[in-house]
Amino acid sequence: MVVITDNGTPFSNQRIHDFYGEHQINLKYASVWHPHTNGQAEAANKNILNILKKRLDDARIRWPEELPGALWAYNTAPSEVTQESPFSLSFGMDAVIPIELEHLSPRVEVAASFEPEALQTWVDENDDSRRVDLDLLEQKRELAALKRLEHKRRVERYYNRKVSPRTLNQGDLVLRRRLLAGSNLGVPKLKPNWEGPYVVREVAGPNAYYLMTSEGAQIPRRWSGDDLKRFYA
Repeated sequence: MVVITDNGTPFSNQRIHDFYGEHQINLKYASVWHPHTNGQAEAANKNILNILKKRLDDARIRWPEELPGALWAYNTAPSEVTQESPFSLSFGMDAVIPIELEHLSPRVEVAASFEPEALQTWVDENDDSRRVDLDLLEQKRELAALKRLEHKRRVERYYNRKVSPRTLNQGDLVLRRRLLAGSNLGVPKLKPNWEGPYVVREVAGPNAYYLMTSEGAQIPRRWSGDDLKRFYA
């Protein structure tokens, strides 16, 4: 079994190595090209935390009680990019939120106003409408995926206009960002953010490099060019 992770400290400490060795798991490291664009889980968690903060104010110890409501709000809120909520992309319809049952919304009032004889006809028509929604659900998901892709491309074009590409060659002297330097994570703020210099031992691929010290000692793993900068002696 092989597990591939980034160079983050939680995955590169001795306890993790011992655990993987005990269970005969092969641990490999990879440098992502743009680490700041690979945090989808963190982005979702950030949105949920923002919802919790608005609901809790200063009563932070109540967050377990408010978490189900925060998750409900997150899953039923339309995305700014796709104009669809996670709930609608899963079930093909908008959710009936609890407040609509307490203060009847128009669609709930319509269902409640039918006479018993007409209610069955309305239920049958509603079932037919739901089947059509489910038949079109895959199309809705594909359209949402296309909107996300187009939004991603717009962000990428905007980002690329502001980025000056840096190319490092074998033998160049570089500094390495201290935040990704293993045990130095969480270094005091008064210390430098960069350490080195190191020597580019080998170009591993686009924007990925192997390093070594000036004495020739090899630095484990490969490093993203986004976490390196050229050092001028």
